[in-house]
Amino acid sequence: MVEFPKLRHGDLNDEQRALWDDIVEGPRKASMGTPTAELGGPFNAWLQIPSFGRIGSKMGERLRFGSLLDGRARELAILTVGAHWKAEYEFWAHARMARAEGLPEAIIEALRTGETPPCENETQRLVHQVAHDLLHTGRVCDDLHAAASRALGHPKLVEVVALVGYYCLVSFTLSVADARLPEGEAPIWP
Repeated sequence: MVEFPKLRHGDLNDEQRALWDDIVEGPRKASMGTPTAELGGPFNAWLQIPSFGRIGSKMGERLRFGSLLDGRARELAILTVGAHWKAEYEFWAHARMARAEGLPEAIIEALRTGETPPCENETQRLVHQVAHDLLHTGRVCDDLHAAASRALGHPKLVEVVALVGYYCLVSFTLSVADARLPEGEAPIWP
């Protein structure tokens, strides 16, 4: 696979530099630190089209830092997507975030191995099932839609759909950009 060029801050035009600065100075700053060489995840690829990268970045900020779902349910949805697409960087990064939110290791490991996760509650079960069904069929059956609507409410159900769609985009970007795990990290899937 042809690797995307690794863009460094000094290589960027004004629009790209503004996006870089927005990413590293925004809500991700605490978890990202200050990159000295290049941006990880989908961001290096998104610097190729900074007008889109800004929209993608803002959508991710909203879904992560303004979520209607609790952190465990949000990260469960994201990990379900990452595991489905075997997006190593995505799964690696969000497994760390899921642990920080208190998502049990048994759930993370079940997602990694393709098993049904031992969810802690009905909200997690519904979030995972909605994400799973969307990923496998592109739909949510009537019974699951009704149960999720009752238990989560329509706004949270829409957010689960948005998480799945957004993190599919991120997973695809990571795949095409051949985003690698940080040096020293073992592959998640052989």
